[in-house]
Order: sequence, then C-alpha cells, then structure tokens
Amino acid sequence: MCGRYTLSNKGKVKEKFNKEIIPNFNIAPRNDVLLINKEEKVCVMNWNYNPSWAKKPMNLINARSETLIEKPSFKESSRCILIADGWYEWQRERNIKKPYYHFRKNELVYFAGIYNKSSGCAIVTKESHKKFSFIHNRQPVLLEEKDFSKWLNGQDIFESTISEEIDFYQVNNKINNPKNNNPDNLLKFNKNDIINYA
Repeated sequence: MCGRYTLSNKGKVKEKFNKEIIPNFNIAPRNDVLLINKEEKVCVMNWNYNPSWAKKPMNLINARSETLIEKPSFKESSRCILIADGWYEWQRERNIKKPYYHFRKNELVYFAGIYNKSSGCAIVTKESHKKFSFIHNRQPVLLEEKDFSKWLNGQDIFESTISEEIDFYQVNNKINNPKNNNPDNLLKFNKNDIINYA
C-alpha cells in the first residue's frame, strides 16, 4: 500500500513540466495531487478514486496491478501518472510502526495511476522490490519517462529498473499525522528524539 508521499522538488517540476508547486512533504489521501492525464496534460486531481456506479463512496487510493484489468472497480478507469519525489512506507514490528522514506536521489519519481473524471485517482501498486521488501510488501509501480505514452495508452508496464535506484531510510513518526507538513519530515530518524505524533 502507498498511503503517503512527497512532491517538494520545485526546481525539477519547473524544469520538466514548467509548473510552479508548493512543496508538500506529506501528501495524504484526498489531497489534490499533480499528475499527467491520458491526454498527456499535467493537471491537478484528487487522490481518491470512486467508480461511477458505486452507491456509497469507496475512497480507493491504491489499485493492485495484479487485478487491475479484471476488477470491476477499475474497468472504466483511464491511465495517469502521478508526479512525486518520494514516498513513505511503514514497517510493522509487533505493535510498533516505523516509517521509512523511499526516494531517487535528486530525481522525481513517477507512479503509475488510474483515474476517472467523476471522482479522482489511485496509485497502482505491485510487490515490493527485494531491496526494501522487509519494510512493506507493496510499493508503487514506478515508470520510466520513456514508457509514459505506453502506459497512458493502455500498455501494462509493471516492471522497471527504477526500483533498483531507490534509496530509503527511517524517518520520525511525526509523518503519521498528515498535518505535519514541513522539510523536517525528511530528516533521518534520531532515536534520541522520539515524540508521539500519532
């Protein structure tokens, strides 16, 4: 599951997409997020997917790549690409959850996504790369720029070499609260500075 991520590199977003952003160090479900839609246009959409036929909100934020094609919830969806520069994932140890930040040094990362115009978008996930699977068993599907058009036009691209370039480290549990949105979220965890922010 991918339930929290970041987009803070203003320079890279400006360079690649000519867009100005407000850095966000704790993007949470139901936030508005920056993405590339099926028409290959950069736009803002809500991170919260609901099939048009659903009688009650389903509020989906992830879609498993393994069942993407067959699941009724996603059959009417279009493809998109969410723009990010890292994501958080929690490692569970007994009753303790330790957050880790995953990132590609000095680069943006691109999550495969789906959307519909009546609600919003969801991140497509897959089994985690062996390098960081000890943290969590799922990760976003990461796309290379050369594969953008293929993904947006319906080709399934669930594997890339990008996962091999991902670094990660433990961060403070203050990111558990989505209201905590500042650059300190990205500082490496210091066990001498434990505060309960949940």
